Amino acid sequence: VTCPNCDSLLDVNQGNLSYLKSLTPSPDQPAFVAPIGAEGSFKDDVKFKIIGAVVRSVTFDGIKYYWHEYLLYNPMVGFRWLVHSDNHWNFVEPINPADVAQDNVFAAGGSVTYNGQKFKIFQDAPATVEYVKGEFYWRVEQGEVVRAIDYVAAPLMLSQEISPNEINWSVGTYLTNEEVEKAFAVADLPKPWGVGPNQPFTGQFYYTWGALPLLALLAVAVLMIPLAGITRTVFNQEIVLPAFAKAFSENDPGQIVFSQPFDLKGNSNVRITAGAQVDNSWADLDIDLINDQSQEVESVNAPVEYYSGSDSDGAWTEGDKTTDATISSLPAGKYTLRVEGKWQNWQTPMPVSVKVEQGVNRGVNFCCAFIVLLLVPIFGLFRKWSFEAGRWKDSMFGSSSSGSDDSDE
Repeated sequence: VTCPNCDSLLDVNQGNLSYLKSLTPSPDQPAFVAPIGAEGSFKDDVKFKIIGAVVRSVTFDGIKYYWHEYLLYNPMVGFRWLVHSDNHWNFVEPINPADVAQDNVFAAGGSVTYNGQKFKIFQDAPATVEYVKGEFYWRVEQGEVVRAIDYVAAPLMLSQEISPNEINWSVGTYLTNEEVEKAFAVADLPKPWGVGPNQPFTGQFYYTWGALPLLALLAVAVLMIPLAGITRTVFNQEIVLPAFAKAFSENDPGQIVFSQPFDLKGNSNVRITAGAQVDNSWADLDIDLINDQSQEVESVNAPVEYYSGSDSDGAWTEGDKTTDATISSLPAGKYTLRVEGKWQNWQTPMPVSVKVEQGVNRGVNFCCAFIVLLLVPIFGLFRKWSFEAGRWKDSMFGSSSSGSDDSDE
């Protein structure tokens, strides 16, 4: 027991009070957050009382890192621990060492298995008792050192403590500030900083539920194929533009030919494909789709050019002899094409093939929607990667364990 007045550590074994030593707390250690005597409900609403508190530390590169361990007691259940480190909390329970399967690798890649779950090694360092207050069920001593090995599988952490006389195993369950505040009926606990060793990642929504719109998009795409029907050709004709009588200028009109009338159905997109017999030359075509009833006009430009040749690298081609343009659905009715064109070899007639199709299945809209919807899962995966990197950067074995879902205290 620690005397609350003089900080003396006393032994009350078998009712005989004896003085052990006076405690000297380190001036740079953090203050206890929870008071001795506070009561809180954990695990199936079992009420525990804080009867003791310990400051412990590990030292890396000459720097001490502190955390607090609160001894909890319930007469019916026994002793448990509440661990507070970097304002992260864990409820800790002892477990039977026989339930832990160990690979005895205390380095990067080391692991243990408990209840069928694999835990990765996070830390292996000597832990020192810096200060105690309250009462304990064993003879705790300031300066006492044990080897502490932590393994993580968020939200759990397995801890092994090895002393000259015994080996103890315990399992800690990560608690949020809200859960600790609710347990003790308090508010405004200090906010945690960094990522706790066994803090669970809570952003799965972005790459699990966030992926549902992608699946819905794929389902709609599959369903739309039979619903929209197969692309059908409603008009296909070769027309001939007559030769020019003289060379034309940029502002001169082109040669004009009208097609035969044809019918379009409503609520279905329209693709116009034009082809010209060009070879190392060009043709500039303007195609008007005219509604014979309303005289409304939908215009598309269809430039065609094709060049070929060979050089030191071999044969090459550029351009294409056909081009197409797709427009949204038009009112049902009878339509006629007005084809106006100019071409490089204006002295000769220009044969032009024109095809009109409806119900064209295009992948552009699908791809755009897919890319936009994919941003949410990608953002979620990036958050997870960043979270796990933050977890393992404080581990002795972080370089080998980054990207895992597991952690430590």
